[in-house]
Amino acid sequence: MAFIRTVGVVSNRDGIGARIKVITGDIHQIREVSAGSSYLSQNSPEVEFGLGKHDKVDKVIIQWSSGTIQTLTNVDANQRLIVSEKAE
Repeated sequence: MAFIRTVGVVSNRDGIGARIKVITGDIHQIREVSAGSSYLSQNSPEVEFGLGKHDKVDKVIIQWSSGTIQTLTNVDANQRLIVSEKAE
């Protein structure tokens, strides 16, 4: 498992709207950070990815709502990441 929480600097502070792509071996997963899905509901600010038997994530690509793209490589599994947007 990998949990990723986004913190916007140029974008909104919770990173709402950021698209996160996780590549682990031949597995490619994409999730979008969202605030809620219906009336009186709230989603978790963390985005969760299942990694199966893998103990490392090859690449995490975050496309922020500001258009900035950030890439992390060789990330250990089974942790919670807090990623701050890099201001360009």
